[in-house]
Amino acid sequence: MKIYVVRHGQTDYNINGLFQGRKDIPLNSVGIKQAEETAQKFKNIPVDIILVSPLTRAKETAKYISNVTGIKPVIEQDLIERNFGDMEGKPNREDCNIKMLLDYEKNYNICNVEPIQSLFKRVSDCLDKIIDKYMGKNVVLVTHGGVAQAIDIYFHGFPENKDLQSIALKNCEVREYVPNERLIDKIKNQYTNER
Repeated sequence: MKIYVVRHGQTDYNINGLFQGRKDIPLNSVGIKQAEETAQKFKNIPVDIILVSPLTRAKETAKYISNVTGIKPVIEQDLIERNFGDMEGKPNREDCNIKMLLDYEKNYNICNVEPIQSLFKRVSDCLDKIIDKYMGKNVVLVTHGGVAQAIDIYFHGFPENKDLQSIALKNCEVREYVPNERLIDKIKNQYTNER
């Protein structure tokens, strides 16, 4: 089994440094080009299923991968981006900013933002379900920056410096993971111990 995680292409919110979250923002012209180029990476990869966040920017990105692979994307609700609550459409503030919101240990519950430990639990449960259902298949997940960070930690654990921004995916970057039973047991134990 291989899991390919793709972050959606660029949006205007990305270039303006605004929290996106559940705001349903489409790709901009750069994002469309990124999605077209990223789709070509799957030209020679046998893809069995594409699971995609319900948000437009992810669905648009998945559409280009679908065009290349011939696999119709399936919506997976739990791949939706973190809910950034009152911060959606706004830049960082001193009292509510990305550095605070990525602090797993403090797990801030401010500005109606989905707490990071809740996000990670949602993503962990989603991955457990995907691995159980599609073991032996090649799966493409088209999702978002926050979800991609949670996915990386599910497979690799927390970075030593605990800096989640250091593992962030760029727009339309692809990261590959290869689950196996031994690795999954180890990851689940480590992930549970971190919580």
